[in-house]
Formats: sequence, C-alpha cells, structure tokens
Amino acid sequence: MDSDEHLSATRRRSYRKTRRAEGEKQTRAQIVDAAEALHQTVGPARTSVSAIAAQAGVTRATVYRHFPDDESLFIACSSQWLSRQRLPDPDAWMAPEDPLARLRLGLTDVYRYYRSGEPMLTLIYRDADSVPPRVKAYRVKAQLRWLETLRHGFGGRSTRNLQAAIGHAVSFETWRSLCITQGLSNRSAVNLMVDLVGTAQGAKSRT
Repeated sequence: MDSDEHLSATRRRSYRKTRRAEGEKQTRAQIVDAAEALHQTVGPARTSVSAIAAQAGVTRATVYRHFPDDESLFIACSSQWLSRQRLPDPDAWMAPEDPLARLRLGLTDVYRYYRSGEPMLTLIYRDADSVPPRVKAYRVKAQLRWLETLRHGFGGRSTRNLQAAIGHAVSFETWRSLCITQGLSNRSAVNLMVDLVGTAQGAKSRT
C-alpha cells in the first residue's frame, strides 16, 4: 500500500469512528428523551426498561449498554429535564428587607416553577419511592435552601408556628392543592400564603 492509499484508508477509518460515535450519542439522547417523556406521562414507577426501549426505538440491550442501571438513566433524565427549567433563584429573593415582601417574592418564584413543571413534578412526588436517593437528595437540598432563605428573613421572631407556616407555603403539595385542585391563580395562592404566614408572625401582611 502506497502512502496515498494508506492516507485514504486512515481517513475512512476515522470517518467510520466519527459516524459511530455520533450514532451512539444520538442513540443515548433518544433513550434519555424516551425516559423523560414516560416519566412525565405515566410516572417513574410505571416506566419500565422495555417501555423506554420501545419509545426510543431500540432494544433493551441497547438501553442497558448506555445505562447499566436504573439510577444512571434516572439521573440523566432528571438532569436533562432540570436543564430545561427556569429554577427558583433564592439569591434573588434577598433584596427586600421586609420578610413578608421577601416571602412574597420567593413564593412567586417557586410557584412559577411549580406551574411550569407541574406534569412532571406531580408524578415525581407521587412516585417518590421510585426516585433514586441521589436524585431525591438533590431536590431536598434545593428545597431546604428555599426554606432557609425565607425563614432567615424573620430572624429572631421566627417561632415554631411561623416556621411551619412557611414550610407549608413552600410545599409543592400546598401549591398543587390551591392552584390545581382549587383552581387559584399563582398570585392568589401567594397572597393567601403570605397572609397565613403574616398571621403566624402576629402581624398583618401587606397586600
């Protein structure tokens, strides 16, 4: 084989490797997309590897080749979904000095996130026992930061009842009950929860 033939063969091998890598990347993306779609429609507890494979148009063996266990696939799916959301930003809630104004700002941000992600979040909370510990820990950590930021604004005036009222206000289940079951707007739900916390604080909230 002369130098030109050798160069041509090398280029063909490189091209095939590149195409193969691109194909593997695309297949992996299809699997993650399929898992995300199923988690949002039937929930994690009812999402099987067979269903993911069928949705992605691949075999079960292909799914396991890319994701050897349920946790690795769930983490990839969760990371992708979160990357597409505008997550609450506790740092932005710190501007108001008044704790009730801070609470209003924080709840408005959190409730906006809940409403935009409601289909997925409802099923994730419903199927909490099927969520891998690492994914669950990430969610819990984020929510604890929301709570700490909002409770911090009340300083030494924070009582057990006040802390409970803030925790209740931040809960996804509270938002869903008010806004999905009872049909309130996000704004009305925020006003109601700020009034609740204001009562627990022993002061009239601003409306």
